[in-house]
Amino acid sequence: MAESTNFSTVSQLSAQWSNPSDVLSLLLIIGGDIVQTALAQTTGSTITPVCFSFGWVAYSFSAIVRALGEGRLLPEPDYPVKVFNLESSYGRENKNWVIGRILRDNEVFMNKIARHDGAGIRISIYRALDPLPGSNIIIYFADIFWALVTIIQIGIAGIPMALYGDWGVFLITCSGIVAAILAGALPQWRLEKMPLKRKSEKCIALTSGNGSRDIMIIYGAGVALDLEELAAAESPRSDRAWEAFKMFSQSNTDENSRRRYHRSGNEFRKSLMYNGLPVGLWITRIACFCQAVFWLALLITVAGLTSHSWYLVAVGSLGMLQNAMVAAVARTPDRRGLPLDLVDFILAYRTMDGLMDLESTVAGTGIPLLDEFFPGSLREDELAWWSGAREEYDSKPQLYRRASTWEPSVMGGGTAEYGSMVPSPQIPQDLKGFSYVPAKSVQDSIEKPLISRQPARNDFTARHSEESVKSPDWA
Repeated sequence: MAESTNFSTVSQLSAQWSNPSDVLSLLLIIGGDIVQTALAQTTGSTITPVCFSFGWVAYSFSAIVRALGEGRLLPEPDYPVKVFNLESSYGRENKNWVIGRILRDNEVFMNKIARHDGAGIRISIYRALDPLPGSNIIIYFADIFWALVTIIQIGIAGIPMALYGDWGVFLITCSGIVAAILAGALPQWRLEKMPLKRKSEKCIALTSGNGSRDIMIIYGAGVALDLEELAAAESPRSDRAWEAFKMFSQSNTDENSRRRYHRSGNEFRKSLMYNGLPVGLWITRIACFCQAVFWLALLITVAGLTSHSWYLVAVGSLGMLQNAMVAAVARTPDRRGLPLDLVDFILAYRTMDGLMDLESTVAGTGIPLLDEFFPGSLREDELAWWSGAREEYDSKPQLYRRASTWEPSVMGGGTAEYGSMVPSPQIPQDLKGFSYVPAKSVQDSIEKPLISRQPARNDFTARHSEESVKSPDWA
């Protein structure tokens, strides 16, 4: 009896491992979040380099739920970011997945340029560049990797057809590849990853907030995406969100049938609407519904396979590996439509000194960040520095700041090497709207162009005097 039971167990395991067809249907419904992140990472180019893999069935059903609900395709931000407009001093929590990835990937880039090495804060300062014409059709490594994996998948799927005349695996694989390409071609992906304003001059700071060791300063220079608008993550259900797509909008004319234009020079357009929602969103909904029906049919087809299931397991595993790598890998900002040039960086042992260096390098950029990193009252010498009396604080011994009047040779021990490695400011002097201040003559040329434009509640002297700090009027 025992021998019969053992034989039955062995035969069952042997049958399962020789042709795991029933497991395939389960594999297809796991990993939907990986597929969504991979799509969010790569959509916007001519062909979205995301392979057919396990997880597409789960993704398709979650996508139709989101499309019918809030209307979004992008996932929620997976990296905390606060976005500060350094001209208006206004800060907001980021709600867009793309901005979270920009700051996350900047840490990887800056680790190659200037490691912290004990520094309390690292500030990287960028100037936006004009996107290259045709940059959306440039071939990158991710595209080559996708093409290579796709070819291997087709090759594996063709083996049972060549050897045994079984074309089921080949049909499923090719159908899945085509469906994956079409899923990434929806115009709404680009809508959610790009703001309406794409020629911004704003100076924006990105940081994870109080306690973060990295700050990213981006000067738009009239060619950058409006990161402040992008951080708001306007709903695709809004009629305004689709204005930039000529396919889903029409010209807005005045009573004389003349086209109207925004102050920026862009044409004022109206989104095409149907039943209270933009036509573009309706197309997304229809596409998501068709996509869900297709993947459900594919799931039923896979469940019916009775042979050569291992080939499909290999195809799906390769695709899942490619999806995971694409979803997690760091990408340069130009791959997200925001080419940047690193013009300077600041390393400081203390966060306060780093903000002072930032203020000394580009006047007016350090003040809006003070309330985030130092929400309480300041020390007397710090308060004096930010109020304009900087010479006493800057001439302190053992002050490891580029704004210090002390030379690196004065610093003792291992700090001399650190002090000598801090580069001199290289910010271009034509940063429109912001004043360049040489580090060695802070006390001679204090400029605060932003303060004069702020309302009383944002005035630094009013907000950080001993009386106002204790008063709830400005809080």
